Amino acid sequence: MKKKRILVCPLDWGIGHASRDVIIIRKLLENDNEVILGGDGPSLKFLKSEFPRSEVIRIPSHRFYYSKIVPAWFMIFLQIPAFLKGIRDEHIFLKNFIDLQHIDLVISDARYGLWSRKISSVIITHQIRIKMPLLVKPLEFIVNYINRLALQKFDKLWIPDFSYDQNLSGILSHTIRMPANAIYIGLLSRYTDFKPLIGPGENFEVVLLLSGPEPQRSVFEKTVTDQLLTQKLKSIVIGGQTGENLWEELSGSCRRVSFVSGDELYSILKSAKYIICRSGYSTVMDLVTIGKTAYLVPTPGQTEQEYLAIYLQEKGLFLFSKQKDFQLEEVIRGLDSFRQAELRSTKSDLFDDALTEISSVMNPA
Repeated sequence: MKKKRILVCPLDWGIGHASRDVIIIRKLLENDNEVILGGDGPSLKFLKSEFPRSEVIRIPSHRFYYSKIVPAWFMIFLQIPAFLKGIRDEHIFLKNFIDLQHIDLVISDARYGLWSRKISSVIITHQIRIKMPLLVKPLEFIVNYINRLALQKFDKLWIPDFSYDQNLSGILSHTIRMPANAIYIGLLSRYTDFKPLIGPGENFEVVLLLSGPEPQRSVFEKTVTDQLLTQKLKSIVIGGQTGENLWEELSGSCRRVSFVSGDELYSILKSAKYIICRSGYSTVMDLVTIGKTAYLVPTPGQTEQEYLAIYLQEKGLFLFSKQKDFQLEEVIRGLDSFRQAELRSTKSDLFDDALTEISSVMNPA
């Protein structure tokens, strides 16, 4: 039987989307498919390092620009025309690429332009409902109507979560009428069925895991690091930047590294006493998969992260603080006394079922 050629392309907003797609790519390769890695910037660089033998294609995407002063949601609102143009451009790109490369299926992680009438396509997202800030709340119905129409252009909509009450995304992908093409696939994490290639490494009491866009990324780092340097707790700041693994000693007890491998990160997180990070959905799925809690600090003005942080604290799974209110002493006290609620097993057959269904989604050879 002829191998299927499958294009997998994550959104290039950091490496969160790319990291969660590792399990998808791994499974596709195990099932004897040819996988073409698509993307841009750090996400594509990350995937190339994880799968050095796979074919790679650069597919540019629109990057949002943020401000230290202007709320993130307003900056996104101003850039909607450029974002829509980016979706159109990647759709045109895919149309030409399919003809040249004979692609059988495209799996898009939150890239709305990567669908086609020529071949079957899958989109991965938990944001079926997009939350709008209070100032523009009246627009929420219109925005979500458009979002629903866009998602329905794909043959399948994979939601990385569970359908039952013990879910991680709340109203973002529950309590609404689901699109007909939607299925829940369970949690997507590179640490699903993970077997480290290295043994336990150096242990750190505090781990600051950085992610998200600038300039708030650096603001967050400075906010936490300034307080870490007043403590004697053994700590590590992980920049989450792909490329060379640069490190520096910030103090006798605090180290900063620009990047660590998946194995190293697993070891560091697994042994950490206190984890501080953004409430990005990919990060949350990783932590739940390895059985860890954390103190979540959502990116200011990013409504999805702000909602998730509050929702996950209400579920008893994580604690959270606004960035402007962050106090390391409160984090330590809070996590010391926190008893994380029990989840059902994070393992399920939903994801394997979805992958099996690919054979019926793809056009016959």
